[in-house]
Amino acid sequence: MPIRHEVKQGDSVISLSERHGHFAVTIWDDPANAELKAERDNMNALLPGDVVVIPDKRPKGVSKPATQRHKFRRKGVPAQLRLQIFDVETPRASQDYTLVVDGAVIKGTTDARGVLEEWIDPGARRGKITIGPDKYLIELTFGHLDPHDELPGIQKRLNNLGFDCGEPTGQMNDKTQGALRAFQARFGLPITGEPDQATIDKLTEQHDDPSEFPAQEPST
Repeated sequence: MPIRHEVKQGDSVISLSERHGHFAVTIWDDPANAELKAERDNMNALLPGDVVVIPDKRPKGVSKPATQRHKFRRKGVPAQLRLQIFDVETPRASQDYTLVVDGAVIKGTTDARGVLEEWIDPGARRGKITIGPDKYLIELTFGHLDPHDELPGIQKRLNNLGFDCGEPTGQMNDKTQGALRAFQARFGLPITGEPDQATIDKLTEQHDDPSEFPAQEPST
């Protein structure tokens, strides 16, 4: 029978699909998850406490001669990691990197936008990147990015973009309001220190998809 899984920090639909032997879209598109899907626009940015229904497996039959040996290849593995890396506000374009994920070592070079794209194990939990001539180190935790419209997700996105909120506790505090004001000033938004819809939209746009920082307006 279907399993009701309460999301814990680090869970994503991709990691759950690997654990339960489904395609990620099989879980996400199941009618039992329609309400959650309407609330969360990204299957891999869930909030602890969300409930994901894992449907029953459906057997698939194939007709093959009984006197021969046959090979079957499982689809749906691995998952894609896409990350844009900056040095302050300058993309780390065309820089060599070494990515280590759960002991597996991958070497590559970022593209002209500073974007890294690699295939990794969907069950991976942690990784690290060493990039550029300065050997800059970035620690990665997979599945820990909360939804963009929840305060922990807002705090984590601000931190990732260099607007320091401190520990993403999910509680509004002076440091988070200061980071919001700094972000709003940088992107030409009304400086309220509050996560209004315009701020959430700009933060999500800037963080979740490859994009450049806009040019700074000259000081007056």
